[in-house]
Amino acid sequence: MPAYHDTEAAFGMRVPHAEDPRVVELWGELDILAAHRLADRLRDLFPGEGGTLVADLRGVTFLDCSGLSMFVRVQERLRARQARLILVLTDPFLLRVVRLAGLADALRVAPDLDTALAWPARDVPA
Repeated sequence: MPAYHDTEAAFGMRVPHAEDPRVVELWGELDILAAHRLADRLRDLFPGEGGTLVADLRGVTFLDCSGLSMFVRVQERLRARQARLILVLTDPFLLRVVRLAGLADALRVAPDLDTALAWPARDVPA
């Protein structure tokens, strides 16, 4: 999947390694416009049954309820396939947004890419 960069807004998405589509990098402001334009693209990246999709959010500068909702919807679709979503998120402000939205226990958040990729496979929800 080629990179997606919205020239009218401040966000984008790319798969950094075509040979390993488990990882997608997102950057910029993940607001209602970004959620609308990126949701289908994220759905196209679904791994096979039991797989993992890692969304690297280290380049994200803003995350609102629309962006969070997009990740919850993607996670629900993955769960239906016995797959999972792991977010790589390090920004203290954005981590606080996740906690304040009440999603700290609902979304898997890893501190770095290596941790996300090494997350035990048995942790796929039922």
